[in-house]
Amino acid sequence: MDPSPSSAEPLATGSHGAYRWLSSGHELDDLLRLCPAVVLGKYVAVTSFDSSYLIPSAEEKSAGWKSRGGIAYSPMIQSIESLPHGGWDEWYVLTHKADLGVSRLGGNIFDPPIKPGELGVFRELLLRLAQW
Repeated sequence: MDPSPSSAEPLATGSHGAYRWLSSGHELDDLLRLCPAVVLGKYVAVTSFDSSYLIPSAEEKSAGWKSRGGIAYSPMIQSIESLPHGGWDEWYVLTHKADLGVSRLGGNIFDPPIKPGELGVFRELLLRLAQW
């Protein structure tokens, strides 16, 4: 992909309190290649993997990946090459290990309302809000 400004798709960014988000039509590979510091030394929670759940492989599990409540959790990221990604992914990059609760991927994120301990997968919602 040509990273020149004329070919770049717009980025959508935002924040809410201590949380910041970024959404783009670019490939995740491009972000990781151009700015690996985004994830190195941090933890990744994968809430959507190619529009579905990420189920860690045996190799990923032996490397420290875990899965709880439909969310895959990485060990501390030491190399971008070890990160699974499939397109239409949603990641939470964390500075420390955390449990995000239970994913509600595939359902209406507003009906029934999200309760404490549940996580809506917001990629599409954020894209629509960014276009307003």
